[in-house]
Amino acid sequence: MIQPVVSPEQIIRVDRSRDAIARAITTIRETHEEIDPRQINRMDESTHCDRRSGRRVQMQIPVVFTSVEEAGNSDDFVEVCGPDQIAVTRDLSLQGLGIVHDMRLMTDLALIQFDIPGESQITMLFEARWTTRKTRYSFVSGGRLIGVVNGEPE
Repeated sequence: MIQPVVSPEQIIRVDRSRDAIARAITTIRETHEEIDPRQINRMDESTHCDRRSGRRVQMQIPVVFTSVEEAGNSDDFVEVCGPDQIAVTRDLSLQGLGIVHDMRLMTDLALIQFDIPGESQITMLFEARWTTRKTRYSFVSGGRLIGVVNGEPE
């Protein structure tokens, strides 16, 4: 069961290293593969002609996201500035994520929490690059995964 990411006004340390991001995404993809391997096999077979730097995998995973903003002058910390919201992922690559959600994002940064069955959650820092309104209560956003939350809030 997905628990709230954090409570408002908490400062959270983020590891922005490529290794931490790649490990987290690999864990998420491997876990999902165990649940439904057909999703992993449905790689985008068409020629890679969009702006993405890597291939994406179609994955529908429920997640919790929370709007955050950078705290102070350091890229290593973010501060919660919005409520937890529920979303569903559309696709996942080693660099990015697409999500469907029912409320507009409050900021361009959000913590995205993935529930890993049998393990703890993985919380990643998401930088929204674009958002499109699909219906009155449905938005689609895409962006980069730029960090991993390690440990407890400060």
